[in-house]
Amino acid sequence: MVNVIEQINKIVEENAAATKQMTDSSVHVLRSIENVGSVAEENSASAQEVSASTEEMSAQVEEVLASAQSLTEMSEAMERAVAVFKIDS
Repeated sequence: MVNVIEQINKIVEENAAATKQMTDSSVHVLRSIENVGSVAEENSASAQEVSASTEEMSAQVEEVLASAQSLTEMSEAMERAVAVFKIDS
């Protein structure tokens, strides 16, 4: 009878140790999931910042393009105006 009680105590102790290990592992998994969620939020915020910067740069490029076109038109107009004053040799 004492032997059976000792075996039961041993099984209970093993179950308690396994339960503690499972609890510790569950806490570790939960923290890992929280870390993944945090990284995902940071990545999302970074993607939004990049998107906003890209839109801003695109607008600036369009402004530069419009300015370049305007300068081209001015240059062509000046060439036509100067051509009037050319002296044939």
